[in-house]
Amino acid sequence: MMMVQVENLVKSYDGHTALDGLNFGVEEGDIFGFLGPNGAGKTTTIRILTGITKADSGSALIDGHDIFTKPGEVRKIINAFPESNGYYEWMTTYEYLEFFSYLYSAKRSKQEIYKLIESVGLNGMDNLLIRSFSRGMKQRLGIARALINRPRLLFLDEPTNGLDPKGRKDVHDLLMDLNQEQGSTIFLSTHLLDDVERLCNRITIINFGKIVRSGDLAKMERKGTIEDIFFMSTKEKAL
Repeated sequence: MMMVQVENLVKSYDGHTALDGLNFGVEEGDIFGFLGPNGAGKTTTIRILTGITKADSGSALIDGHDIFTKPGEVRKIINAFPESNGYYEWMTTYEYLEFFSYLYSAKRSKQEIYKLIESVGLNGMDNLLIRSFSRGMKQRLGIARALINRPRLLFLDEPTNGLDPKGRKDVHDLLMDLNQEQGSTIFLSTHLLDDVERLCNRITIINFGKIVRSGDLAKMERKGTIEDIFFMSTKEKAL
């Protein structure tokens, strides 16, 4: 079953075409890697799929729901960890997650929030003010926030950016558990190719707003490393 289906998506800003007829799909249960150089259109795509930005034309379905005509249905089953996060730094970790829990009909219990805090590696920090957090700690908190409504589809934009090797491994383990144990579909946008190698089963590479390569990662790697695949694909499009 297709969890995400995008057809002929177009978006321009001030005469610049950010997305130029984008077509791709994400199957339910995928950890889907969405790759491309800076300015390729990755964040614009996520902003459209999560309802933050409107496309100029084209269509997009999430779990069969049209994101433009049924945004309420889409919001029930998705959440996102954007590249640029806003944090209420006067709140504690627990208060922050409890606040976001109230935004959804299936509110998390106190015990569930504590378990979520522990699952992202912030155990024992539930009463600390967010203003005291390092960047890596805020990354972990942002992931916890994105999981607060138990999303079937999770959008992640550079989720391990700023984390040390242990922190990255912890996030990798958490995402694998979400995918394998809870069945969450994960849409991962990243420039860290190691994250893709460790996590993703399928990838799509975008450059200049167009898809330049897409398919099963294991099959692609039979012809070269993920680094080779990425750089060859983006170079060919640039030419």
